Amino acid sequence: MNDFITVNKALMTFAVLAVSFVLLVGPTSMTVNVFATINTANQGIGQSQSSNQNALCVSGTGTLVSCNNLNAQNQANSGNNAAAQQGGTGKGGNKANQGIGQSQSSNQNAACLSGTGTIVSCNNLNAQNQQNTGNNALAQQGGSGSGKGKSGGNTANQAIGQSQSSNQNALCVSGTGTLVSCNNLNAQNQQNTGNNALAQQGGSGSGKGKSGGNTANQAIGQSQSSNQKSGVVSGGNTAGSGNNANTQSQNNTGSNAAAQSGGSGKGGNTANQGIGQSQSSNQGSGVVSGGNTAGSGNNANTQSQTNTGNNAAAQQGGSGSGGNTANQGIGQSQSSNQGSGVVSGGNTAGSGNNANTQSQTNTGSNAVGQQ
Repeated sequence: MNDFITVNKALMTFAVLAVSFVLLVGPTSMTVNVFATINTANQGIGQSQSSNQNALCVSGTGTLVSCNNLNAQNQANSGNNAAAQQGGTGKGGNKANQGIGQSQSSNQNAACLSGTGTIVSCNNLNAQNQQNTGNNALAQQGGSGSGKGKSGGNTANQAIGQSQSSNQNALCVSGTGTLVSCNNLNAQNQQNTGNNALAQQGGSGSGKGKSGGNTANQAIGQSQSSNQKSGVVSGGNTAGSGNNANTQSQNNTGSNAAAQSGGSGKGGNTANQGIGQSQSSNQGSGVVSGGNTAGSGNNANTQSQTNTGNNAAAQQGGSGSGGNTANQGIGQSQSSNQGSGVVSGGNTAGSGNNANTQSQTNTGSNAVGQQ
């Protein structure tokens, strides 16, 4: 599992760096001169949505139906990059960088300090439908150039990074009782879909270097995370407070597809494909009550989690001396952590419980065909 997580983090880092690079480079550009034809395309899409809610109540007496956060959203990001490049008769080849970064985040913080009772206050409620869809498509045909360098060759970098996160924090400090307060409720439907598709045909160039060769790098990083923390300190009884409830349907789907045909030069085919997918849920609750504690400090997590990743590469060597090289990696992980603590001066009923119900599926496939 540690290896999977390490691979996943590395792939996510690569995806983010690639996306950042593309966004910095700028829009599509092309350079042409009399002696060489060099096609360079840089395509970047960055899409994000965020929601931040903060509530603070300080009362010398009681706090009633106050400082609650409610967030209900339908969020969708959709981005596509498409490029077609054909090399000329000069020394130059084709270079393309495609990156997509998509994210959604929700942050809720509530704190109540009351001299007496706290009733139906400082609760966080988050209900969201979140979807990220990103596709990179590229077709490259090498030119007929010759000479030193990567004449007539193709180079492609494709990266997709998609993420969703939810963070909820609630704190109640009450001089007397606490009733139905400082609860976190998170209900989300999260979908990440990313595809990289690439077709490369080497040129007819010859000479020194990797002429007529193809190089493809494809990476997909997808993640979902949920964090909930609740704390209650009450001088009297505590009822229905300091609970965390998380209900989520999370799906990550990513595929890399590369088809490479070597040219008549010396260059071969190189393909690197990586997919990293993860889901995590963390819940922490603490209750300190001077009186009885009922139905408080509970963590409930219900999730359906699915990761699906596919790498496919088809490579045909050219008529030159170059060969075929393919590297494929998939890292998939799911994690859930729950912690609850209750300190009560009286009875403890239905409190300090952790319940976790999950359906987890990881599916990954690597396929390579080389000739």
